[in-house]
Amino acid sequence: MDNLKTRILGMKTEERDELAKGAGTTRGLVNQIAFGGKKVELGLADCFVALLPGLTLDGIPLTDRARQQAKVRASAKKRRAVVAQAGQGA
Repeated sequence: MDNLKTRILGMKTEERDELAKGAGTTRGLVNQIAFGGKKVELGLADCFVALLPGLTLDGIPLTDRARQQAKVRASAKKRRAVVAQAGQGA
């Protein structure tokens, strides 16, 4: 399974710098995620997903709050899809 820690560990220092810059954070935090077990909030996780093709939220160590937010988001997305589908059938 593709996960953020594995992806970070496979990067060179310059690549980690680019990832951090693109995500609006520091290489230090990126290193903490890889080496220190740091957990990630949902907004930063979304940045990593956008910057690293193939990565999903399931591959990121989320904080408890971020995990709950992701569940709410997924549930809301399912509800919108059901409503949209029902609207097309009417």
